[in-house]
Amino acid sequence: NGYIHSCPTNLGTGMRASCHVDLPGWTKAGLYALSVRCEELHLQPRGTRGESGGQTGITYDISNKHRLGYSEVQLVQKMIDGVNTLWKEDKEILAGKLIPATPPKAMAAQTNGPFPEIKSKHSLVAKYVTKDIWEKLKGKQTRTSGFTLIQAIACAVEFDNQHCGIYAGDWDSYKDFAPVFDPLIQEYHGISANSKHTSDMDSSKIQGNIKAEVPVHSCRIRVGRSIDGFGLSPGITKEQRLGVEKL
Repeated sequence: NGYIHSCPTNLGTGMRASCHVDLPGWTKAGLYALSVRCEELHLQPRGTRGESGGQTGITYDISNKHRLGYSEVQLVQKMIDGVNTLWKEDKEILAGKLIPATPPKAMAAQTNGPFPEIKSKHSLVAKYVTKDIWEKLKGKQTRTSGFTLIQAIACAVEFDNQHCGIYAGDWDSYKDFAPVFDPLIQEYHGISANSKHTSDMDSSKIQGNIKAEVPVHSCRIRVGRSIDGFGLSPGITKEQRLGVEKL
């Protein structure tokens, strides 16, 4: 049932249930307002061209934000209920009955001392990779694929648009770099340190569906899987890739 994935946002079920839906009201309100509302509903808004493809027009990819700490049924239910709520509010925005959130003033840029500058100042990496943590973990390499912390946070160091900003190179990345991964995972998924993940694949428990009037273009449910003993995509070696081909 999943559990391990290169990206900490996909730990647990690895399931992302999504649909492409037209939201002209939220488009008028702006992406910030939609992002704030989706955060409240435990949803994740994206453009129709994928995670980093940007957004154009009035069509959005809306999915469950969390994968860990919730069952498959609960996550699909969040997507269904959330899309219905957004569509209801979309009509209220167009009718002038709802005023969405407005962007706050930008915070001053932060500096991070002698370790690599983290360009994604707003990221969870910037929050949890402190100078003290960096000094403790900077020399570690994982056993499975020799992955290091600087490799794990490379996207937050190189780009300024990351939210999490970290990827695991193998399963032991989560163990060796736990002082970073553990609090980051807990904050992202909204769980406590002693939370237990449960699985529930009984689709009969899902209540209702996205309403017929909602202008949905498509829906999908995807999951992520890994193979024990091999590096995950950010850290897998050439030898390991060849080994996967022989399985």
